[in-house]
Amino acid sequence: MNSKLKIIDNLALASHDQGEQLVEKAGYYQGNSYLEFEARRLYSAFQPIYSIAHKRIVGLEALVRAVDDKGQAVTPAALFSRRQGEAIHQLDLICQQVHLQNFHALDPPDAWLFLNVDPSTLSRCARYTDFLNDLLVRYNYTPNRVVIEILESSIEDESELEQTIGQYKDLGFLIAIDDFGAGHSNFERIWRIQPDIVKLDRGMLKKAGQDDSVKELLKGITSMLHNCKCLVLAEGVETAEEALAAMDAQVDLIQGYYFARPFLLSESIATRRGLWKELYNEFDELNLFIQERKRESLEPYRNRFAALTVGAQKKNQLDEIAHLMFKLPHSIRLYQLALDGEQCHANINSPTIQIKGRDRLYALANAQGASWKRRDYYVNAVNNPGNVQMTQPYFSVSDGTLCITLSVLTRLQGEDFILCCDILPGD
Repeated sequence: MNSKLKIIDNLALASHDQGEQLVEKAGYYQGNSYLEFEARRLYSAFQPIYSIAHKRIVGLEALVRAVDDKGQAVTPAALFSRRQGEAIHQLDLICQQVHLQNFHALDPPDAWLFLNVDPSTLSRCARYTDFLNDLLVRYNYTPNRVVIEILESSIEDESELEQTIGQYKDLGFLIAIDDFGAGHSNFERIWRIQPDIVKLDRGMLKKAGQDDSVKELLKGITSMLHNCKCLVLAEGVETAEEALAAMDAQVDLIQGYYFARPFLLSESIATRRGLWKELYNEFDELNLFIQERKRESLEPYRNRFAALTVGAQKKNQLDEIAHLMFKLPHSIRLYQLALDGEQCHANINSPTIQIKGRDRLYALANAQGASWKRRDYYVNAVNNPGNVQMTQPYFSVSDGTLCITLSVLTRLQGEDFILCCDILPGD
């Protein structure tokens, strides 16, 4: 047992404005420090949080565990569900106390303590921060060792919450928003409250492993959160595939059963031997496989487009180029841009590919006169005349598909234009 873990007999916790006694007993349970509340022994389990870049534990999320007077487990839901108001606030304070006590017993270097805080406790800012600061002084910690987790779906009065979070941050605590991506998530809220860490809802990561469009969306969400100056944490990671999806999305922090299950002080915790080397090797191999598969699947399109627009088989009629490109099964459409980025004519669509979104987005289907000068395929073609350019997959407003665009600045009937061909990324 860690020598830093101390028994506090008959601990009496008093709130600063009422003086009520919250705890009657304290001691050890299965090697863990516990505090008793209403005949329930409350103790801590911790789930490690890793930095993908640092390849080590950088935080521990505290999770309450409880048993009744007969030693039967009491779930957190059962523990909290029947209480309201002051009772749930007092229970929350007990949880924070026991978590800090057990965290101090572990005393992990360079690691945050993540605390799930009930909204009713969070709203009593002065009372809670006095309580928390007293504990930090006792254990010789500074506020920047603590990350206060807020469940996003629990946010109601946003203006009050924004003010409250500002007070916690001014005192030095870090703020994490939990379950972003579920329910009523929105970036406007993130901009306003400016959390330090945003924890992505597990469902997003799971879907990203199954759907390329969600995978691209996850990358975009991570990028936007980084622009909001937030660290991004993927939680609930259970498989190597989900871990790789998080890495691909440039997520910063990660936690879940794939890395480590919650543990008690009486249990050892260690990252699986060779985990990070194995994971990074898989990431490199997967990227190499994806790039090779992409090259093999797209090379016929790129080669034919180059031959038809700048090569020995060059054609001067857009209709003829389109006809020959459409012989390849994933070519969606061709279109022609002036040098200022404005589309010269309507799209020429493949007669064999039916796009479900095309009818739904009929108001955008006629792209003649549209300006695409902000698009990568235009910019890259202008900067590399005579050389075929290829984009990454992106969302097309023409029909709501993910597509890749081939583009080239070339001469067509004696004038310079930019020719573009959209193709489906394939499997």
